[in-house]
Amino acid sequence: MLEIKDLRVSFHTYSGEVQAVRGVNLKLEDEDTLAIVGESGCGKSVTAQTIMRLHNMENTEIKSGEILLDGTDLLKISEKEMQNIRGNKIGMIFQEPMTALNPTMTVGNQIAEVLRRHKRGKKLSRKEARERAVELLQMVKLPNPEQRVDQFPHEFSGGQLQRVVIAMAMACSPQVLIADEPTTALDVTVQAQILNLMKEMQREKKVSIIIITHDLGVVASIAKKVAVMYGGIVVEMGTVEDIFYRSEHPYTWGLLDSISRLSKQKGEPLKSIEGTPPDLVKPPVGCPFADRCEYAMKVCKDHLPPETELSESHRCRCWMLDPDCPVKLGRRKV
Repeated sequence: MLEIKDLRVSFHTYSGEVQAVRGVNLKLEDEDTLAIVGESGCGKSVTAQTIMRLHNMENTEIKSGEILLDGTDLLKISEKEMQNIRGNKIGMIFQEPMTALNPTMTVGNQIAEVLRRHKRGKKLSRKEARERAVELLQMVKLPNPEQRVDQFPHEFSGGQLQRVVIAMAMACSPQVLIADEPTTALDVTVQAQILNLMKEMQREKKVSIIIITHDLGVVASIAKKVAVMYGGIVVEMGTVEDIFYRSEHPYTWGLLDSISRLSKQKGEPLKSIEGTPPDLVKPPVGCPFADRCEYAMKVCKDHLPPETELSESHRCRCWMLDPDCPVKLGRRKV
């Protein structure tokens, strides 16, 4: 369905060249759900926005790579061709629904605009577009869609706005849905409702999903495959079971250890990963996690570890997986 090959993206700023994405390789299969996880600044959202070609190209440089959608390289087609792909073949749910919507337009008009702009084939009249907007709001289980279609964004709660944004993203039945932190700032109950809605949309519409998140609870509830990113690099990739039960990278261990669990004793402090992410203006030549890793060796700081294939679905970048490594930790169970 979608394949990213050796993607490298930089931003040219007053501080210098920010190497935000440094050689990312990802695959999304039909009707699959891929989660991209990691701390802020690791390159997750930049990867997603590059798929949609949403960057300001005046200060953005795509240094190398391919993004193949059904064999078509999205980085090589014209902007006009890309406009036909946005919405029609790839839909996107943005991180902040309030800022993704126009506060001066009713939600019905905003959904109708998407339909009229991107829908292939017969052009819809205003009446037909409004009727379709009501159907989409009904599809995402928004109460009283006939009345709410004529309301403005400020009249909706955060969870309701996220449903509106999902309706807009699904309006033209895309093949791929990219969700950038779709549950941020929502309470736990509403988060669960939104995730269940996305899973239902996937079953009904046969859509493939890429979800960007830092919340491993979200990953466990919706994803089938997981890519762990750090310092602009995918450091570990595998199925949900690989990442949660057979993870091999110390950064993945740190993310898993930081999850709050009911089994924790009263007064037991939450764990965190000490240190800060690397400066991508001058990224490290070796493993990007070396400065924060308690197992780091000299080779970790001097050379980027190669990708080790642990199984057909599981791969990891860590020098401890090298056959000559003196540190043997064995497989870690979480």
